[in-house]
Amino acid sequence: MSNRQSGIFSKSRLVILYIIISLSWLLLFLRLAEIQVVHGGEYGEKARKQSTGKISVKADRGLVFDRKGRQVAVNVIMNSLYAYPSSNQEIKNIYRYLDRLYNRTAGSSRWKYSLKTEKFSWIDRDLPDELAEKLVNDSIPGLYIKKQMKRDYPFGNIGRQLLGGTDIDDNGISGLEYSYDSLLAGQPGLIDYLRDAHRNTYRIKEIPLVQPIPGKSLVLTLDWYFQEIVEEELRAAVEKYHALEGTALFLDCHTGEILAAADYVAGDDDRAIKLRAVSNCFEPGSVFKAFTAGALLDNKLVDFEEKIYCEEGLWKLKRGRLHDDKKHDSLTFREIIELSSNIGIGKLALRLGPDKLVEMAHRFGFGQKYFVGLPGEQSGNVAAPRVWSDYNIAALSIGHSVSVTALQLTSAMGAIANGEKLYRPSIIRGIIDCNGRVVKKNGPQVVGKAINPKSAEILRTFLTGVVERGTATPVKSDIVSIAGKTGTAEVVDFKNGGYIKNKFVASFLGYFPADDPKIAGVVVLNQPEPIHYGGYTSGPAFKNMAERYSVANSDFLRPDTRLTAGDEEMDMKKVPDFVGRDISLVKQMAEKDGIPIAANAEHGVVIWQYPPEGRILPGNETVAVVVENEGAEDMVMMNLLGMKIRTAMAVLNYLGLPHEIEGYGFVRDQYPRAGKAVNKNIRCHLVCRKG
Repeated sequence: MSNRQSGIFSKSRLVILYIIISLSWLLLFLRLAEIQVVHGGEYGEKARKQSTGKISVKADRGLVFDRKGRQVAVNVIMNSLYAYPSSNQEIKNIYRYLDRLYNRTAGSSRWKYSLKTEKFSWIDRDLPDELAEKLVNDSIPGLYIKKQMKRDYPFGNIGRQLLGGTDIDDNGISGLEYSYDSLLAGQPGLIDYLRDAHRNTYRIKEIPLVQPIPGKSLVLTLDWYFQEIVEEELRAAVEKYHALEGTALFLDCHTGEILAAADYVAGDDDRAIKLRAVSNCFEPGSVFKAFTAGALLDNKLVDFEEKIYCEEGLWKLKRGRLHDDKKHDSLTFREIIELSSNIGIGKLALRLGPDKLVEMAHRFGFGQKYFVGLPGEQSGNVAAPRVWSDYNIAALSIGHSVSVTALQLTSAMGAIANGEKLYRPSIIRGIIDCNGRVVKKNGPQVVGKAINPKSAEILRTFLTGVVERGTATPVKSDIVSIAGKTGTAEVVDFKNGGYIKNKFVASFLGYFPADDPKIAGVVVLNQPEPIHYGGYTSGPAFKNMAERYSVANSDFLRPDTRLTAGDEEMDMKKVPDFVGRDISLVKQMAEKDGIPIAANAEHGVVIWQYPPEGRILPGNETVAVVVENEGAEDMVMMNLLGMKIRTAMAVLNYLGLPHEIEGYGFVRDQYPRAGKAVNKNIRCHLVCRKG
């Protein structure tokens, strides 16, 4: 080929190359124009959605306080571990790492988690702090820690049937957490986010687009110290008397505020499901006689001197029979209540007739819900047969053919205790916002007038007699006066009808102090064995709860009326205010006034005393003081010898020392001995005798 031909060929190739390049650029330009002009809006929106967006941010959940300001439900920070692998190799590395982190057999994590590339997966929603710290210092690509808030209950299981609980996402699932979830949860906020090419998420702005609104906090009517007492004593009673389960509830007679409520099922540690005190119905048995007696008094159908023949324990009616546990001849109205005669109250109830009997039940709040705000509340039922027979009337008067809840019984007894008013029970005292401002304050709500004040006054003397000399003498206390009514009802056979023989529901329904009622309550034990009488099972449990609470709240204690020792009149002393003073000065003051003093230390400042300032005492009664000594390393046992039992119990309760009491009256022996080092794991034992 000549040089000329070679040059022409080279020029042709350059032209072709130029055309190809030009066409390529033209195509790229057209494609770019198509992307930016024709589909620019569509693709831009896709890119924006994939790389930016808005994330919902949970608000801080509201807190829960008891009536004394104790925090019983709080929020704590929880570390959560999740995986977001970008490749199969990262997945393999994560599996191996998790096996080592949790000390698992090699390959275990592969079966436990199903990880996929660019897919979110939770590994551990509540990561222990030590593992979280390890991950911060020694992690691998694809594993990330997320900090979240979770619910925590500082008092453990105390009150959990009332509080309920939340799920892993902090949503209420039971109890008050469920009933008031929308109020506690608050309102979520929104933030902008931006993702980079590695799918890492960043906030565009620290300030949210929509600020989350923290949930409101609840202030409960409950006293958590009383709640702890009730739960401890109820559990002890269920175990001591081999019952299937137990229920207890206490409220303020003059406001309807619930102070403590609990139930315990033998062998069941899952205690945060529901509160049987509002959700379980049962036949009340003889405790219902108190309300029948109230109706008889209101309608002036009894003569206090009249004797009612009680048929020697067996009363035959046309379609049934009524039995008494003991054979009685003739009893007065007072004796019928104190000795709990089924036949006596049944005969008197015939004077009322069915209409007034049912009216009485409704007036005392039976057969209706109170809507206290706890899940599963039941209304119970007051039977109303088509045709009333004498047996129907008598059976209803002694608590048969009626189903009630512990809440209803306690509220009704509260009306007798306060002399007239039936209050709507309440569990929420108030609502506050995140700044501590009161949003809502609940006050007492009167449902109606349950009983005439004069009738209530007479009935209260009968109920005091039940404890003093009737079916509840084991409930009599040297610490606080108690009044009430016992109940021992046969268990209803829902499968076959009628009742299950030799199976009983034992109860004690009462109030304290008897001479100045402040708190009403009920203790119910389902099928206690071998003793099944309410006065000997539920009653002592009620007594223990009332005594422990009264000692811790000394204003509930009845005044000491024994002002003489032998034939000599005792000097009465007014207790000075010792709190805040040095113990050496306190001893000088006490010596001058002739008041015996017991202290836990020889040096320091008095931080607590019992009895409190202003109490009038016999001159020989010891005043106990607790001294704060900053130099002391260990708590030592105070000398309790010679103290009244209520003073000694007050000291041990204040110091938080578990204890058991043997006998009544004055402390004659103690363990540990005075001066010995003690802690809250040591159980103190006091031996007491009268005189």
